[in-house]
Amino acid sequence: MKLSYFAAFAISTALASANHADITAGLSYVNVKADGKTYKIERVNTPNTYLNNTYALTSRPSPPFFVQPFIVTEGVETYGELELLDFISKKRGVFIDARLPNWYFKSAIPGARNIPFKLFLSPSAELNKVLKSLGGVKKNGAWDFSNAKTILLYCNGAWCGQSPTAIHALAKLGYPKDKMKYYRGGMQSWQLLGLTTYVPKEKK
Repeated sequence: MKLSYFAAFAISTALASANHADITAGLSYVNVKADGKTYKIERVNTPNTYLNNTYALTSRPSPPFFVQPFIVTEGVETYGELELLDFISKKRGVFIDARLPNWYFKSAIPGARNIPFKLFLSPSAELNKVLKSLGGVKKNGAWDFSNAKTILLYCNGAWCGQSPTAIHALAKLGYPKDKMKYYRGGMQSWQLLGLTTYVPKEKK
């Protein structure tokens, strides 16, 4: 017996509702450690949820907030949400939130380490410490990144230049482009898909 269009639609809708929390086929959630706790990254369970914070805004003043290119620079791979989840769940490298602290401490993606983009723009003892933690070695006044770690950077969204600025600055320092990844969607796309965020603890 053939189903009517409306019956088939009702069944497909019911099936979709039953699985609405899945991130993708076969992946319901990912566990990530942050601030000494384990966070379960999953999608919002309520199908009629809407953004109601600053990321619901569709426009930003420009300058400084221009839409960023999909390829931030030749040689740096652009990631989507599934690639990001694979990266952090399988610990493929260092996940970096390149935003200024006032953004990071309001809300962030679990597992991200805050290294503000401005740090990469000028030499400092703090920058040296960060580059060493990423596998860099300073030799005769220049950086050797032969053993550089793979890093994935993000910021507020496709309109935000904080992580692209950090990527360009790192490239100028000699950081290998094939060791840098860029999550262009940032916080806006992450929240638009209903994925988990958390409020990091400020270190005293």
